[in-house]
Amino acid sequence: MTAAPIDCVVSHHLNTFASGVARFNELLAQHLGVPFVGLHDPALPRFRSPLLSFKATELSSADLEHLQRLLAESGWQPQLYLHVWEDLPVERVLLGAASRVWAGNAEIAAALEGRHADVRGAWTPGLLMDHRVIAPSEIVVFSFGMAHKIQTARFERLRELLEQTGRSYQVLVSSATHATSSIGESQAVYEEMEQIFPDRLFFLGNLSDVAVFDALRRSTFFASFFPRGVRANNTSVAAAMEHGAVVITNLDEHSPAHMRHLETVVDIDRAQALPLDVYDLRMLSARAIEAARAHSWDRLALLMRVGDAEEARLPSSR
Repeated sequence: MTAAPIDCVVSHHLNTFASGVARFNELLAQHLGVPFVGLHDPALPRFRSPLLSFKATELSSADLEHLQRLLAESGWQPQLYLHVWEDLPVERVLLGAASRVWAGNAEIAAALEGRHADVRGAWTPGLLMDHRVIAPSEIVVFSFGMAHKIQTARFERLRELLEQTGRSYQVLVSSATHATSSIGESQAVYEEMEQIFPDRLFFLGNLSDVAVFDALRRSTFFASFFPRGVRANNTSVAAAMEHGAVVITNLDEHSPAHMRHLETVVDIDRAQALPLDVYDLRMLSARAIEAARAHSWDRLALLMRVGDAEEARLPSSR
């Protein structure tokens, strides 16, 4: 069977922040000049010679059923890129349907010897495409742990205040607070933030606790905004204050009493300018640490043992 030219690259994962295979497929499609298409995309049956590129072990039962239906009904002449070979039934079906097979490494090629008439060796180039240097800047804003929907208007206001300073700045964004957290929604967050800070945004991915701590230590400000206002159980802001970060957030009547504009935090909705004087920044940092100490794990445990804030001599909330 003569292989027809590849007219799309098919992936069962489309979130390139969560899957290395998906990122490979996206970049390969770009370099081939063909569409990057999801396995369940309604347009997929219209292609004639797709490159099927995924790990069969990751396919769900619904994926498998859909794929087998496509192979039976679409009239495809597919090519196949194998990232692994486990000799699974579905892999054997794909092998039988493929006009050409691309083996991702020599081990896979050896395992397929004599099993297909057209097996060709391939490889996976590096996936590092953003080659920008994160050069030093006068102001560094760090943010992490954002939900799927960012507070666009407040980040736009932050951009206005940063531009107003006349100083160089950069915005560093991490998708989550812990190394074990999901990054399934990272791409949507990044794309929204990139529209606000097209030249100043650097996405740091999913950072460990120690990496988050290091970023907080190196940053001028920590920014995090909420639909109504910061709350006493917003852990990202609590962590930033514990480590002396100057927090830019938004306050309302239900925000904690210890978060006060230009005393322990900066309220984006009231700020006319960003505090940049070294003394002012140090005072905000020191007061943030003091406020956070009054709301530490030890103080929470004491409250829950005693059962009454006044008896435990704990600070009150609004």
